[in-house]
Amino acid sequence: MNWRTFALRRVLGRLRIGPDIVRHLSTFQRLGATIDATPPTEVLPVGARTVLRAVRTRGAVDIAPDWVWPRWLVGQLDPGSPAFTPRGHLPVIHNVTQRNWTAVGNPGSMWEAIVDSSGLVTTAFDGWSLDWWVRASGDWRYPSREAGIRQSLLGTAPVVVTSMDVDGGAVLHRAYAVESVPEMVVVEVENATAGVVEMAFAVRPYNPEGLAVIERLAVDGRAVRVDDKALVMLPSPPTRAALSSFRDGDCAHQLDDHLGSAPTEVRCTAGLAQAAFVYPLPPGQRARALVPIAGRAPRPRLRLPWRRATRAPVADPALMPDAEQVAAEWSQRMERGLRVELPDRRLQEAVDANRAYLLLLHDPGSITAGPSSYHRFWFRDAAYQVAALDRWGLHAEAADVLRSYPGRQQPDGFFYSQWREWDANGAAIWTIAEHHRLTRDDALLDELSASVARGARWLASTCANDAGKTPEARGLLPAGISAEHFGPYDYYYWDDFWGWRGLLDAAAIARWGGDEAGAAAATEAAERLRVTLFAALERSADRVARRLITAGPERGVDAGMVGGLAACWPLGLLAHDDPWITGTLEAIRERFTIGEAFYQGIAHTGLGTYLTLQLAFVELLGGDPRAWRRLTWLLDAATPTHTWPEAIHPQLPGGCMGDGHHGWMAADLLSFVRTLLVREDGDDVALLSLLPQEWHGQRVAVHGAPTHNGQLTYELGWDGDEAVLRWEQARAGTRLRAPGLDPSWSTTERTGEVRLRPVESAAKSA
Repeated sequence: MNWRTFALRRVLGRLRIGPDIVRHLSTFQRLGATIDATPPTEVLPVGARTVLRAVRTRGAVDIAPDWVWPRWLVGQLDPGSPAFTPRGHLPVIHNVTQRNWTAVGNPGSMWEAIVDSSGLVTTAFDGWSLDWWVRASGDWRYPSREAGIRQSLLGTAPVVVTSMDVDGGAVLHRAYAVESVPEMVVVEVENATAGVVEMAFAVRPYNPEGLAVIERLAVDGRAVRVDDKALVMLPSPPTRAALSSFRDGDCAHQLDDHLGSAPTEVRCTAGLAQAAFVYPLPPGQRARALVPIAGRAPRPRLRLPWRRATRAPVADPALMPDAEQVAAEWSQRMERGLRVELPDRRLQEAVDANRAYLLLLHDPGSITAGPSSYHRFWFRDAAYQVAALDRWGLHAEAADVLRSYPGRQQPDGFFYSQWREWDANGAAIWTIAEHHRLTRDDALLDELSASVARGARWLASTCANDAGKTPEARGLLPAGISAEHFGPYDYYYWDDFWGWRGLLDAAAIARWGGDEAGAAAATEAAERLRVTLFAALERSADRVARRLITAGPERGVDAGMVGGLAACWPLGLLAHDDPWITGTLEAIRERFTIGEAFYQGIAHTGLGTYLTLQLAFVELLGGDPRAWRRLTWLLDAATPTHTWPEAIHPQLPGGCMGDGHHGWMAADLLSFVRTLLVREDGDDVALLSLLPQEWHGQRVAVHGAPTHNGQLTYELGWDGDEAVLRWEQARAGTRLRAPGLDPSWSTTERTGEVRLRPVESAAKSA
């Protein structure tokens, strides 16, 4: 027994937690590798917040079932709903049925807000929300309880429109971000009925994940201060208001008890203060409120010793741009980079919407979406998101993120990520190299080359240091917390594949900069890791009696082996027809798919969205029509605003795990479409790797696609059953192919036109 175990048992013993319970805890860590090093301390507050929020939520709904709760909680509490979730003996309630929301924000900002499927707006991580209620024909209507709520985007901009049918018409709710100081979300409600309705802006102590904390609410005219941290600006002083604490009940039931005489302040020791503010809304009129993003109040002006501090001027809702203006600005922003014209309207809208979303999610401060995120930086997620920015020609935004990398690197060369994850260095170096391959931005590469060299040395030394490693893992990267969908603290081949790719790219970058010694050292380290890795893979394959890539050196056939497919895409270390890849893909299809979706039984325990695309990417490289069917499943599973959660409930349409608007998934959608239309294949460029049957006879156009060999534009037209392909590439000499049209055709001409007869078998089977 080591000293940590001894100390833990003594402490738990004083808390009357007996040895039988301690045995559960002490053996849990050994489900994966034994945790010899100190686990990342960042895990503790994240876990504590999640558990305590879920405990509070359970306690509140047990005592106050008549409250107006958020949409996800309404479904989980209703025994008549398919989303009903029995609570059992566990004292927790967490959103596991409808983790779907949409991010709104400003390009380049580190903050986003989220809008749930009924228009509930949350602007800060783990924060309170602003809801909207409507009174028509004498009754109050709450969107979270309405079955007929509809949601869409205004065009394809991040302007979320939520509609509720009322008296033969509709009341429309719009939410969008504006650039101000501080940044704000405009929440706008419009009466599109023929009669007057009443509406209420409601400050609610919850969000799409559970309860939030509001201990104090104060109203001064049209300004509402929440815990002295945020200032909600109402359109005008309300005609009626209700402020309430948890003990006094939900303010929704008190709205008609006050005729302008409501208290102007409420305190709640249970942290569940709430308020609602009522306005008459004639036909065609709009009412607006402003909520600061990230829950920030306006910053005080300069304090002078002899002058009382005054607050910065507060924005006027009436002076904010309207939703149509904001949507038009977004349309102008997107008139650059790679642009495509697709015959599938649904896919076109999803692509256009996610190009805009990617600008929200790219900022150097955070690479994940919205208040549900922890506003930390995962180099793994960044690799997918920044690469998607580059593939779609949004190079300036990608460079913004990459310039932040040296500042995130520790003195020993480790690129510090959220939980000290060992794929970080490989992911960071690959992202830098891929940016250079697509942009030839020599100046930025020169700026980052020293950081890359330090990162490569860290990879080499960490693989070579076998202290504390199991015999099976010697020469590999250490055990740790990798991508959560692989399993517990353990050794993961995923980390080693990223490390191998990072060393290869570091060698190429060093060679580009004239550092032949550095290039040779990185190449040698890459080869050592490759040899060690394949020796470990062979041992793993012998143990499971099958040639496939397990999740790690001591793992069997489980869902975590999906990580091995990254060796094919995006890393390009193994070909799509390599036996290691085909064996892994075959085993996943046999054991871990439901229909077209990958079922992730580890951590996510749902139908994986971006993980389904991981399978589809590998299939696409081989021209397998199953790739298209997986994309079709994802389009069917998307929200009306073209977003996806990390995982989808196998029996319900809602998200069941993770971020409800997942940045990695948004990036993968864009990268998949770009790979379908244009992809690098060694020194060649492949156009239309797969031609879906639905696209036969339909026009496809690609404008300004960045490739490793310069920009490319092409158009696919038709003359009867013949495909007419016109192209223009940056320079002659790059070989173009069109495997989804005619695998035998290729050209190195800079421009041209050719008639091809599509491959009938592939088109029909798709």
